[in-house]
Amino acid sequence: MVRHIVWDWNGTLLDDTPATVRAAMAGLNAIGHPVDLTVESWREIATRPLHDIYERLVGSPLNLDQWKIVEDVWLETYVSSLSTVSLNPTALPALDEAASRGITSSIVSLHLETELRAHVEALGIADRFTHIRGSQDMGAGIRPSKADEVDGQLADLGIRPDEAAMIGDMADDGREGVEAGVHVVLVPTGDTSKRRLVASGFPVADSLLDAVRVVLG
Repeated sequence: MVRHIVWDWNGTLLDDTPATVRAAMAGLNAIGHPVDLTVESWREIATRPLHDIYERLVGSPLNLDQWKIVEDVWLETYVSSLSTVSLNPTALPALDEAASRGITSSIVSLHLETELRAHVEALGIADRFTHIRGSQDMGAGIRPSKADEVDGQLADLGIRPDEAAMIGDMADDGREGVEAGVHVVLVPTGDTSKRRLVASGFPVADSLLDAVRVVLG
């Protein structure tokens, strides 16, 4: 029986894929490679590491100076748009559904932790999570292992992996969840189309509320 849900943030709880796409276009434009992207086209190519996407769009490897510009412009553009970004429409109902059934929640994200915490608090939902964890330094490329973070959080809570689930919007979330030994459900709410998620072989739900109901049975 599931007792805890680990949530991805960007593209899952947070409805920020349009902001991500605008930031990606701004970063590439800043190095002289303008690209016209839509949310739909982005969902067909987005993957991790993100460097792979940019090099594919440019058609050649980028040097360190170019990466620095792309990362700085991306972050500046993305952060400047956060005031207009809201939660996924089913985020609060999903969190409420989990809480009503005694299920605790946490966040593990690849986004910069200082920005992550600030945004979760600004949206007034920080008290809904036992843990909130992100990257320590986006520019330095230091990213948390979601699997390691899940292991640590579950140990803190005294919960076994088979008593937890991860909900995210990319196949990588599924792979990290499997590595951590937890249940996985993916949602086509963010950076990946439903077609690609289904092809990944992981369980897919159409909304966050549906994902919680799949997790809890």
